[in-house]
Amino acid sequence: MKLKLIACILFPFFVQAQTIKNTNKETIKTPKLVVGIVVDQMRSDYIARYWNKLSDNGFKRLVNNGFYCKNTNYNYVPTFTGPGHTSIYTGTTPASHGIIANEWYSRETGKMMYCTDDKTVKTIGSDSKAGLMSPKNMLATTMGDELRISSLKKSKVIGLALKDRSSILPAGHSANAAYWFDGNLGGFISSSHYMNELPKWVSDFNGKQTARQYLQQGWTTLLPIEQYTESLPDDNNYESAPNKKDKPVFPYEYNEFIQKKDFDIIRSTPWGNTITKDFALETLKAEQLGKDEYTDMLCISFSATDYVGHSYGPKSIEIEDVYLRLDKDIAELLNGLDKEIGTDNYVLFLTADHGACDVPAHLKDMKIPGGYINHSKMAKELKAYLNQVYGDTLVLSYSNQQVFLNDAGIAAKKLDKMQVEKTCAEFMLKYDGVGETYTTESLRTQEYGEGAFRHLVQKGYNFKRSGDVSVCFQPAWMEFGEKGTSHGAEFSYDTHVPLLFYGAGIPQGSTVRSIHIVDIAPSICMLLNIPFPDACSGKPIEELFRK
Repeated sequence: MKLKLIACILFPFFVQAQTIKNTNKETIKTPKLVVGIVVDQMRSDYIARYWNKLSDNGFKRLVNNGFYCKNTNYNYVPTFTGPGHTSIYTGTTPASHGIIANEWYSRETGKMMYCTDDKTVKTIGSDSKAGLMSPKNMLATTMGDELRISSLKKSKVIGLALKDRSSILPAGHSANAAYWFDGNLGGFISSSHYMNELPKWVSDFNGKQTARQYLQQGWTTLLPIEQYTESLPDDNNYESAPNKKDKPVFPYEYNEFIQKKDFDIIRSTPWGNTITKDFALETLKAEQLGKDEYTDMLCISFSATDYVGHSYGPKSIEIEDVYLRLDKDIAELLNGLDKEIGTDNYVLFLTADHGACDVPAHLKDMKIPGGYINHSKMAKELKAYLNQVYGDTLVLSYSNQQVFLNDAGIAAKKLDKMQVEKTCAEFMLKYDGVGETYTTESLRTQEYGEGAFRHLVQKGYNFKRSGDVSVCFQPAWMEFGEKGTSHGAEFSYDTHVPLLFYGAGIPQGSTVRSIHIVDIAPSICMLLNIPFPDACSGKPIEELFRK
């Protein structure tokens, strides 16, 4: 009787304990594949501008069924391809990851150094020097590196793009592979940093001569040309054509390049994105990505948008046509992921490495401030001025809007380094289009608050690699030719980019909250339950984790 009484008393507590235990039990499920897409030079306004012409299965699918971070910005300058891709995947800025530009002056060698240059490796897949590349100049880990470390190298991480830097830097140091396009071959190559020979499936892909086949089609508009009402007329004064046509107008043909076996021209056509998509789908299948219990990562960069944007500008029919065609490529990529991995088994994000300025000549015709700065003239006149003041030019390089001073020459003349920096900074301010200048001393000793342009300069400044004086231009001023456009500035046209998340566990919705590009990496790492990249300074995007 007593035992029954005790059982009756304890049973409710046992049930409650079991309920608590079951309630607290949480199954950790991670996606089988993470796909990162970076669209080179994609401005934040392009999705809205072309919305009515987009299909339901490309960009619109990501917007309608995913999470759209509408107010995403780069939190440093310069806004270039190398730093952009690196910051996305490392979750930090050039001050920490060290990729301060696409190329920069090296004090050690006295020459310009390319961001992925590595003479210790060999080209894999062709006889050219285009494969002498690796991620060794990047000082931080990527989320792909952390995935490889966490899985004890069981996860696969692969990068691919037309541009070497857009493939290598996202994939990271320990990636299984990175592939990029070699115009002499007309196919994709790699480096001995990753492998000793190309996989058979890559050689087979190259053997199909896909680049030749696409270029033989030429380039005409996807829609009747009169429907491109979001763009300037086809024949205008603000564009240049990379294939040297008399006028940069449709249609374009590339037979001359095909005959010369110069397939690099595909970079400046929408087919550059399409061949990248083709290669991505082949990678997905051949490498069996997302097919086991270890999460894999595929880093894709669409580079043709940048080449076309530089030549024709953001308001051209050419750039509109490239995005309408890219929309179809993305739709095909999503369909391939659905088929190979399953709609609930992958997570995808899409963003850009920087934006682009409207063509300054066009802005000036609209009575909007903007203009062009003569880089060579500035460098020549600065050297002459310093020679007049100090009896020596004292300048090793003026590149990436930074002055590199000759420390040995300054010491030999027993000059005050800080004063020489100030002299340079004050001299550069005299030029039309120059807005501000900063010395190394000011960037080292002062902490500029977030939201100030000076803060962006500081976050992009690496003490070992950057110059002694930084020069910032006024809005819509650039060192570039008077046709087409460029990027690299701290202003919203270059820093404001789209950011979309889509796939397993990603909520539907959007936010206009301020988000930094460095917030992508910690967000993905948290979804994967792995450590953040070692130099990560970003924060996870909270909205992605709200139930």
